[in-house]
Amino acid sequence: MEYGFCTGFASVPLWQIEEDMILDIKASGYDYPEFPVMSFAEMSEEEFSRLEKMASAPVACNLFPSYIPLSNNNRDLEKVREYLDIAFSRASRLSIGKIIFGSGKARSFSSPTTLEEGKKNLYEAIEKAIIPKAKEYGIKVLVEPLTRGECNIINTLLDGYEAVKYFNDDSFLLMADLFHMKNNGESLETLRECLPSIRHIHIAGKDRELEATTKYSYLIQGLNLLKTLGYNGTISLETKDGDKKKVLQWLKTMI
Repeated sequence: MEYGFCTGFASVPLWQIEEDMILDIKASGYDYPEFPVMSFAEMSEEEFSRLEKMASAPVACNLFPSYIPLSNNNRDLEKVREYLDIAFSRASRLSIGKIIFGSGKARSFSSPTTLEEGKKNLYEAIEKAIIPKAKEYGIKVLVEPLTRGECNIINTLLDGYEAVKYFNDDSFLLMADLFHMKNNGESLETLRECLPSIRHIHIAGKDRELEATTKYSYLIQGLNLLKTLGYNGTISLETKDGDKKKVLQWLKTMI
C-alpha cells in the first residue's frame, strides 16, 4: 500500500503546487504528493524542471483544466491531443503512471448540448484522444465519478464502471472517491462490485477537513470494506491542510 496526500485543496491558492507543501508531505511520512496535472502542465519549463528535481509520484489528479471542453458540441479533439502531449510527457518525467480523470468542469456539458450528445462527445474524446495518448505515454487514465452538481456525466461509481467496461481497455480504468460516493448517497457495497477495475482511492472528511476524516463513519466503513476486500493499491487524502502526520498514522491503522 502506498499513501499520498493531494496538494490541491491544501494549497493557497487552490491547485497551486508549492515547494513548502511538498516538503511537509514528505516530512509527514507520506509516500508521495499527489499533484494536479493541470497545474504542472501549465508551468514554464524552468518551473517544471525545479518540480522534477523535488518529487516523483505514482499517481496524479485533475487531468484537464476547465477551458478544454470534452462533452460539449464545440469541443476540439486536436486541442485535447495537444494538451495531453504536454500533460502526459511531463507526468512521465515525474514517474506518474496513473492519472485521475475527474475534471468536472471540462467533462460537463451545457446547453444547447443534450445529455445524449454530451455522453457521445465524451466517449468519442476518450476513444479517439485520451486512450490513444495514454497508450503512447504508458499511462493509465482512471475515471473519477464526481458529486452531482460538480459534474453532469459519470457521477456514480457504477457509472464509471459502465464506462470502463464499455471501452474494455487496460489504459482506461477506475478510481473511487469515498467523499463523492457519500455526497451522492451511494452504497459502499458498490466498491465490492467495481473493485476489479479500481486502481486508486481518494478519501476526505466533511467539508474536506483533514482531521474530520478520522471521525467520518461512512469513510471508516468504506476503509474497513476495502481492507476486507484486500485492496492494496494507492490511496490519497484529498483535504485541506492540517495535522498530516497524525491522520496518516490513523489511516495506516485502518487499512
